[in-house]
Amino acid sequence: MLPKVANHFFLHTSRAVAAVQNQTGHTLRNVLQLQSSAPSAPTAWTGAGSSSWGSNGAGPGGAKFNAGSRFYNGYTGAGRAVTQANASTSHDGNAEQSDERDEIVPKRVEPRSSKRTITRRHSLSLGTLSEHEHGQEDSLGVLHTVQLHVRSKHTFAASGEALDESPSDSSRALTRRNSTASLSASGSIDDLPPPPVPSVSGKSIPTDLAAPQSVADPAVDDESGKVSAMYQSLRRAARSGDGASVIHEVHILRTTHKNPMVSEFNMALSGLHETRRPGEPLTLLLETYNDMIRRSLKPNVRTYISLILALTERDYEVHKSIGVLDGRVKRRKLIGRQEVALNEADEKRIEQLKAENNFATAMSMFDAALNVGARNKFPLAIYTNLLRSCAFQADVDAAIRVFAQLESRTDFLPGPQVFLNLLSVYANANDLQGAKEVFQEFREASKAGRVKGLDFSAAPEAAVASSITRGQLLVWNKMIEAYFRGGQPAGALRLLETMMDSNANPAELSPEVPSPSSSTFSSIIAGFCYSGDVTSALSWFDRLLQQGEAARHPHESSLVPPRPDQLAWVVMLDFLAQEGMIADLNRLYDILVECAPRDGLEVRRLDHTLVLEANVNYLQSGAVSTSGAKKNAPAFKDVLRLVQLANKVNVSLSKELAVLYLHTYMLTCNRGNMSQYAISLREHEALLSSALAVLSAKTDMEQIITIKNYAYKGLIPLLTALSKQNLQLSKMKASLISSLSDALYAGYSKEQRDEFFGKVTSDFRIALEKPTESRNLSPNPVVQMYPPIKDVVVDGTLSRYVDEWFPSHPTVTIHEAYRRLQDGIANSKYVHPSTLGRLINGFGRVGDLAKVHSLYDIAQIVLSSIDNKQWQSQAWFQIEDQMIIACAHAGDMEAAFQHRDRITSNGGIPSPDAYGSLIECVKDTTDDTSNAMALFSDAQMLGCTPNVYLYNTIISKLAKARKADFALELFQQMKATPGVRPSSITYGAVIAACARVGDAQSAEQLFLEMSSQPNFKPRIPPYNMMMQLYAHTKPDRERVLHYYDQLLLAGVKPSAHTYKLLIDAYGTIEPVDVSAMEGVFELLRNNRSVVLQGSHWAALINAYGCVKKDLRKAISTFDSIPTPDAVAYESLINVLVTNKQMALAPSYMEKLKSSGVHMTAYIANLLIKGYAAAGDVEEARRIFENLVDPPSGVAASGNHVPHEGSNQRTSSSPSLSYREPSTWEAMFRAELGNGYRDRAVALLARLQERQFPAAVYNRIRGIMSDHSVSPWAASP
Repeated sequence: MLPKVANHFFLHTSRAVAAVQNQTGHTLRNVLQLQSSAPSAPTAWTGAGSSSWGSNGAGPGGAKFNAGSRFYNGYTGAGRAVTQANASTSHDGNAEQSDERDEIVPKRVEPRSSKRTITRRHSLSLGTLSEHEHGQEDSLGVLHTVQLHVRSKHTFAASGEALDESPSDSSRALTRRNSTASLSASGSIDDLPPPPVPSVSGKSIPTDLAAPQSVADPAVDDESGKVSAMYQSLRRAARSGDGASVIHEVHILRTTHKNPMVSEFNMALSGLHETRRPGEPLTLLLETYNDMIRRSLKPNVRTYISLILALTERDYEVHKSIGVLDGRVKRRKLIGRQEVALNEADEKRIEQLKAENNFATAMSMFDAALNVGARNKFPLAIYTNLLRSCAFQADVDAAIRVFAQLESRTDFLPGPQVFLNLLSVYANANDLQGAKEVFQEFREASKAGRVKGLDFSAAPEAAVASSITRGQLLVWNKMIEAYFRGGQPAGALRLLETMMDSNANPAELSPEVPSPSSSTFSSIIAGFCYSGDVTSALSWFDRLLQQGEAARHPHESSLVPPRPDQLAWVVMLDFLAQEGMIADLNRLYDILVECAPRDGLEVRRLDHTLVLEANVNYLQSGAVSTSGAKKNAPAFKDVLRLVQLANKVNVSLSKELAVLYLHTYMLTCNRGNMSQYAISLREHEALLSSALAVLSAKTDMEQIITIKNYAYKGLIPLLTALSKQNLQLSKMKASLISSLSDALYAGYSKEQRDEFFGKVTSDFRIALEKPTESRNLSPNPVVQMYPPIKDVVVDGTLSRYVDEWFPSHPTVTIHEAYRRLQDGIANSKYVHPSTLGRLINGFGRVGDLAKVHSLYDIAQIVLSSIDNKQWQSQAWFQIEDQMIIACAHAGDMEAAFQHRDRITSNGGIPSPDAYGSLIECVKDTTDDTSNAMALFSDAQMLGCTPNVYLYNTIISKLAKARKADFALELFQQMKATPGVRPSSITYGAVIAACARVGDAQSAEQLFLEMSSQPNFKPRIPPYNMMMQLYAHTKPDRERVLHYYDQLLLAGVKPSAHTYKLLIDAYGTIEPVDVSAMEGVFELLRNNRSVVLQGSHWAALINAYGCVKKDLRKAISTFDSIPTPDAVAYESLINVLVTNKQMALAPSYMEKLKSSGVHMTAYIANLLIKGYAAAGDVEEARRIFENLVDPPSGVAASGNHVPHEGSNQRTSSSPSLSYREPSTWEAMFRAELGNGYRDRAVALLARLQERQFPAAVYNRIRGIMSDHSVSPWAASP
């Protein structure tokens, strides 16, 4: 029997099914004994051409499930299998399929029983279809379907061949000749012209680097037994996996090699295919094939295998990219973001991708291969990939052609993925009858043992316990989808009932029927949603929420229904927002935020934004009647909740929300009800920012303000109300106060201001009142020696004279340029605003804020003298833009944001250089990356077109934060942007991103791509990063030395970090070479151009003490350092911890303190770890509590030693030592590892109060779920 909860969950499901069958034209309503209202309007199925929504069939799912692109992480968490619930990440026929992967390599398999040699029942037999499951007494098999299509379409008609069919006997089993639906292979290859291959663009397509790629060895060549030297060179390059070597050998083959053979071209094609990275265009591979044809070399089977695999893999990538891009466009429309420039760019990219004709070319190659005798030589991957592409196109005819050829094979069995892809074809074509036949055929073949990987001969208990295979479950899930697509939800529920009932009784286990998984229930929920029955989907979802446990993996079968998985949440939230079911959307959102850590879910930034925008649209529409008349506004508490949500995800309030916020706030104040609301400082800042935003949108306020009796009457009434609430304005951002003051003086007369300042508190008056009536836009007043404005003369000759310093000059410096400017001003001559802007920029970069402000004052004089209003406006924007850049580089971020706000509040858009500077200079916060991404999003929303500098800065920020997926996506976006070309800096940053997460293959490919660029200029960072990848992340000494050699060949001088990596390569990678390591160290000591640093000593100490376990040598090395820095001390403490010699630690800590070296958090981390491991948790606590926390939201300082020298700066009064997130983690592990769980929980509470980023908190919290937690990591 089913467990009680599951039995209750599906009580009367059959009755619900019957109700559906008896109520034609009505959607299922009484599922789970719940009532719902009339069905909503049907929703169109999404996806490129056709789609699936999460059953891992062909196609990356509806566009909705790709909308987050790579910004979706799926299942994560301690002790939980990492997976991608998003269907777009797992649709490859070969990916993660043990029953398919080994079939990529063609193998000769002995034929099965001789009874099947001539006349046999086809390999995928027909069987009886259960009336209970499908409501049919009869069913046509796949063979019959093939025959019907052949007769009607003549799909397989060939010259001189008929389609023979053996008559059927009285039983339902059909017999036929093996040659059914096959093509004649009697013709010679010389008689058939090879199909031409269209050229493709050389531009790379932005696709997922996780897309499938065949790395199989090619089939045996059937030409001659001779193996040429060229062939051997190509084969060596291919087997090495080095794409650059393959390209080099192919170049030789095509340009200098005389009399090439087919076998050599085949090896070239195979090598190019095997070393091709997903996302790369097929340009070189297809050019090589066309070159082969131009030389009158006739392709053979091996040629076509390489081409078909490459074309179908590319088709997968294109289909997936289209889904991602289409999802972005649809999601922007759903949340009301009409970003025209971004939509146009994505739509243009979609058109470019659709223009590729990979599927048609692959089918052409398939047909040509059959004509040269390839019928029995194709590996299974050919059929699987072609069927997957057929599903993308919903091309039933092509699928039948491919499946008929596969069906005639006797040397291997198809895996579940073949049936999954074939089922996807019919599902995407909305052919429910065909899908039923394929599904029934799968079940019969599975029972008969004719599906690879499905063996039901074992004990039923063992089969069910292992869930048999993931592939089997995916086929059942796909059939559920097919029923929904075909408008038969009753069939889908009947199938689910079969899955639940089959294994309910332990005494009657049914291994051929899988128990449902969380992905199965996600398919049910998605099916109702896409059918337009969101109410039923919500009923199912709510019942799943009542379950006790979440699934560890979306495809893990279970007899007990699990809680909703990530995909179910994505679907449900999307459709609730789309249908305007705001109450339910908000309810589920609150549940998601609460249960996400427990259920291993991720609350994506996209989810926050979706809920926010859906609520804003709902509130906005509620303020206008269907006739267009203005209505009453929503309640203040509802608007405040949205403001809090926007603040939580760092999203600026839209003008619509700003209008509602101002109105409801003033209305509540006027009624005297504000005391019941606890409004934070940040929410007050959002309120005042809303007032400024509305002020800048005066031209379209009639369209924005749709509320009758609008309560917000302007800035002065709002500020007066805030003053009465005793708001401390002085605690707000300086840039906001400055903007408020500017708006106050620009929008009100002196009399109005005087009256206002007489009513408000002194805090408001001091913050907002200017010292004089003149608008002083700079902290420094204009120097009195300057002439009156009427005497200003802008001199072109002087401008050119001052500009000589820019961009560089052998003798004229920026300080000389400033002196020339001052001389000109003394003679009543001024320079062009653009010249002043360049000077402002330059002095900001050298940190001279005094001259920046002085130049800004001079610019105000020049601007006020310009009569042409258009030129004056352009010049004003230019000066403000340069001030953003200057203040950012000089470290005055408040002023930088102030100037940005001035531009945006006046309807302008800061330049990409300005946003690049803001992103580059955002630092010393607890979440620099999120702040940088928020700035980049802000730039895009305003319509700022990124340039190379902006792309480089954001990619670099992401690389440092190990956000490789984000960095790669922006890199691909950059390459697709017209007029923007990645530089060596760009490649260096994206290589660093891949290297930091251990993606060696992507890093290698990008390095190769970088070095082949015509504008490539060798720089040290990429070489060091590749060396670091193989020294630390993927230890491989040979590769470290390879990139060191490449560095020297490029004429780049090794840096201090280069030498440190060489020491690590010899001192930490087995077998350790101590003599070579010491030789590198001596080479470094003798190199006067490179400074010996603490990191070099630390590398030696680590090698001796942690790797070789030679404690005495490690200590003697430390003692030989003239002035050890914090890094050296850290390395020595690590040695003591590793060798469990914590008794020696106090003496060295005394030495550290007396020498004036700053105690870093990383030294403290090791001490906490060491003492906890030794059982002295009290000492670990003392060390932890002696550290302090930095101000909230500010990154800890003083924990990183400067790179420029080896001597640590000392101080007579040591500064405070600040905790890092890793310090909290070390102490958390120490408490748990010593059995103090309550203290660990208390640490979590303190951590949450500190408002660390959610990722940090969740990572540390996740340690608690590991029952085998240790206070220390494994020692090397």
